[in-house]
Amino acid sequence: MLVNKIKEFDTIYFMDKKKINCLHCKHYYNTWDPKSPRGCRLFSFKGPHFPSQSVLRETGQECEGFSANAKFKASSAKLDLNSDDLW
Repeated sequence: MLVNKIKEFDTIYFMDKKKINCLHCKHYYNTWDPKSPRGCRLFSFKGPHFPSQSVLRETGQECEGFSANAKFKASSAKLDLNSDDLW
């Protein structure tokens, strides 16, 4: 049961359990194959599920290859629109 859902920069926490968000990983990519639409460049595989779910299912451990994409790192910094430097 997903009671406590708190989104933080690259990970999502479900009831004290950390879940990796593949959409924010630099190794994640979308494929043109309708049967295997999601892929991981680091582990060189594609499939119907998110790569982090496949890694967890096969190894029993969370994905250790996660690396946050630069565009998501930059978006986490808040911009102060009231700053005199901007105007």
